[in-house]
Amino acid sequence: MKLKFLAALSLAATLYSCDDGTSGIGSIVSDYDKIAASASSYPVSTRTIVLDSIYSRSSTAYLGKFTEEYFGEFNADFLTQINWPESYRLPEKTTGITNAMLQLYYSSYFGDSLATLRLQVDTLSQAIMDNGTDKDLYYSNLDPKRFYNPSAPAFAIKDYTAYTGENKGDSIAINLGSGFCDYIFQKYQENDHANFNDASSFINNVLKGFYIHTIGGDGSVLYINDIYLNLVAAYTIRNSADTADSTAYTRVALAASKEVFMSTRFRNNDLQKLVDDKTCTHIKTPAGVCTEVTLPLEEIYNDPEHQADTLNAASLVFKKYKNTLNQKYPMGTPSTLLMVRKGEMKEFFEGNKVYDNKTSFAATYSSASSSYTFTQLNRLVSNIFSEIHPEIEKGAAHWAQWKAAHPDWNKVLLVPVSLVTDSNSNVIGVENDMSVTSALLYGGEDLDNGRDSERIQLDVIYTHPVKK
Repeated sequence: MKLKFLAALSLAATLYSCDDGTSGIGSIVSDYDKIAASASSYPVSTRTIVLDSIYSRSSTAYLGKFTEEYFGEFNADFLTQINWPESYRLPEKTTGITNAMLQLYYSSYFGDSLATLRLQVDTLSQAIMDNGTDKDLYYSNLDPKRFYNPSAPAFAIKDYTAYTGENKGDSIAINLGSGFCDYIFQKYQENDHANFNDASSFINNVLKGFYIHTIGGDGSVLYINDIYLNLVAAYTIRNSADTADSTAYTRVALAASKEVFMSTRFRNNDLQKLVDDKTCTHIKTPAGVCTEVTLPLEEIYNDPEHQADTLNAASLVFKKYKNTLNQKYPMGTPSTLLMVRKGEMKEFFEGNKVYDNKTSFAATYSSASSSYTFTQLNRLVSNIFSEIHPEIEKGAAHWAQWKAAHPDWNKVLLVPVSLVTDSNSNVIGVENDMSVTSALLYGGEDLDNGRDSERIQLDVIYTHPVKK
């Protein structure tokens, strides 16, 4: 069954040249043959699902709280370690650490720049051993209580606004106090500086890390690009005449670099009402909700009108509703959506994969058409057909059992992502979009009352060679 159809899928590119959409179909393949083309559309079902967490490994940390009438309350906080450079030493004759500031640098934010929030810094009581094998450490629902004592007194507290005064988007400086300075210097003097040989010795024996979270206020979320622990060390030098000692100072900037652990936690409240809205589907970042798409693959596979045809092109368009919400701080629109098979999303992000236009695809938002367009989906259809064909051939009873055991076989997710590019604009990485964005898409589970124009359709181009 379907053997000829399946084989034809992989031969489409050799029959003629066309673009990735539904146009540009050639008609001549030789002096004797031509290709007839036809188009069909198949209804696609969509719904909103909650993302309880996302893989949040990123060089950006997020901090703040924002409550919005439609989307509810959103919180962001993070855990971070501090790197001590390998073999670095303070100047000889260092007499003490005189100042310690934790500096959070951010270039952008979402929300009210003048809203006052209060952050709290806690030191970790347990070192986070990140050897790359525990992927759960980088999911956005990581529980900070695994690594710090919430009953311990706050290490530092700081009130802040996103607008710092002279610069819109600058930094937050948190004074860690003289007790911390004395502690760092005491640990530095121990065991011939053995606690300061590298990041590992520093984290395990001196400073396990920080948990930074919002404990008051509402109205903004910071996108933090760089985190530094800035120390000022005093040391003794001789004056230029070599007649007396004097004190000099040096600043030591210790970064939360990629060599050490950092992970952001996101919490969204009241997302169920978005799921319950069946008149559309919702997308909200970060770690909020996304759109699940059920592809009409059985309908295509069994379509009696195209048993001998080649499925040459397939595309989906997801149109976005215009934002009519009365929001003081409107959320941005996700710039890029990743389409990935539902059962493969976890592996995709954990494996740092790039979309391959075979089983995963990316679509950029078009403001001109207010939509995301996915093309080349014939490759995905072909891939899944190759997977299910042996199961279908075993008979209806087996096929029904197989579907029950693999409920996501025909489902893909639309997930907002950020694309990482090199100097030549080649995509070299795909990360979950962790900025604050949202979109309402056509579709949904309730399309009654004459809303046929808002249904999602998988558009397919078939070809069939014929003699002149």
